Amino acid sequence: MNTSTSGAANEGLGPFQALWDAWEESHREIVNKPLSHFRRVMDIQFDEIEAHLESSNRRGAECEVIDMISVAINLMRWLGNGPEGIGELARSRAEHRMKNRTASILEKYQSLYGV
Repeated sequence: MNTSTSGAANEGLGPFQALWDAWEESHREIVNKPLSHFRRVMDIQFDEIEAHLESSNRRGAECEVIDMISVAINLMRWLGNGPEGIGELARSRAEHRMKNRTASILEKYQSLYGV
C-alpha cells in the first residue's frame, strides 16, 4: 500500500491532509504501536469530549473530535495506507456501504448493541 506523502502535492485527504502531514514526523513510531494504543487513545478522547461538554466548552469538544479523526488517520497509517488510499477507501465506503443505507446502519447498532 502507498504510504508516501508529499505535503500540498498530495491532497488525498482533502481538509484532513494537514493532520496526516503533521504526524508524518512520527510515522515510524506510529506504525510500531500496538493496536491497543489506538483504542486507548480514542477512549481518552471521548473522556475529554465529555469533560468539555460538561463545562459547556463546545469548541473544546470539537477540537477533541478533530483529534479523534487524527487518531483514525494514524490507525489507517498503521494499517499501511497513505493519503490517496485512505481517500479512495473513504469515498468507496461512503458510496457502497453508507449511501442510502444510514437508517439500516443505525437500526443494526440499535438492535445488536442497544445504542
